[in-house]
Amino acid sequence: MRELTADGNAAAPPQALLERLKDYGQEYTFALWDELSAEERDLLVKDIESLDLSRIDRIIRCSLRSQGLPTAAIEPVPESSVSTVEERTLEERERWWKMGLKAISEGKLAVVLLSGGQVELFLMVIGFD
Repeated sequence: MRELTADGNAAAPPQALLERLKDYGQEYTFALWDELSAEERDLLVKDIESLDLSRIDRIIRCSLRSQGLPTAAIEPVPESSVSTVEERTLEERERWWKMGLKAISEGKLAVVLLSGGQVELFLMVIGFD
């Protein structure tokens, strides 16, 4: 059940936390806020509050500088470049799997970043035991 305000609308993300995220260009973190339950929202807020965003920012900037890259090189992935396993056919998933194995065998690296609990679902969907 969704947490609602007195006027019946979904409660908004905490303004102070939203402002803190905006300072680091991460305000999109709350893009799916309205789809979360009250418990999920509480967990998200606690997780974000536990982050040392200034330290993370320093680490990223230092890493980019050491590679001679501008700090503006990190941007959110365009939505048109994002896909979910559920949207794909079995053939496409098999093709992705083979492409991944080929890239690994060539010494290339691929990263799949999943939120908590999604790893098991991902492994189930791709048929990995």
